[in-house]
Amino acid sequence: MTADKNPRQRILDAALDIVETQGIGALTQPRIAKATGLRQSHLTYYFPRKADLFIALLDASHDRAEKKKKVRSKSKDSNAVFEYLAGLIFDRRRMQFFLGIVLAASEEPELRAVLAAHAGELARRAAPSFGRREDDPAILAFIDILRGMGFRMLLEPDNVGKNNVDLEALAASFGLHRVDERR
Repeated sequence: MTADKNPRQRILDAALDIVETQGIGALTQPRIAKATGLRQSHLTYYFPRKADLFIALLDASHDRAEKKKKVRSKSKDSNAVFEYLAGLIFDRRRMQFFLGIVLAASEEPELRAVLAAHAGELARRAAPSFGRREDDPAILAFIDILRGMGFRMLLEPDNVGKNNVDLEALAASFGLHRVDERR
């Protein structure tokens, strides 16, 4: 962890690294403090409540996934939306993290509302690729099915995964076709 990053970003980067390598159960203030070289009081200063950290981590997790996607595919190819969705949905650690936050949200009404709004981010990011609005029922159903597949992957890792799911065919079953494929 470099000292040139601001403390808030250092905390987020360290927390994401912990979640991605060890799971959400390993996300504790002492571990984050050790990884950042900061005192636990700094963590509390930047993230007074657990909900504050989780909300920031959701955004940081999506940003990190987006950056990884851009590194793999610098051109704006037509498969970018599917790569992005597969990178989030079929990454076991990300799905475990998401479920951990969903579980935590059941205990905190404020976090539930934020999580519900954040859950719409996938629809917001995917909809333009299909020339649809984020509230389009087909987009929402497609995203819901993907989340369900991600949950199933956690239970049956050999049966579901990004290598054997044709996301384009699945989208087409909802009447969704990429804008660049339309004639």
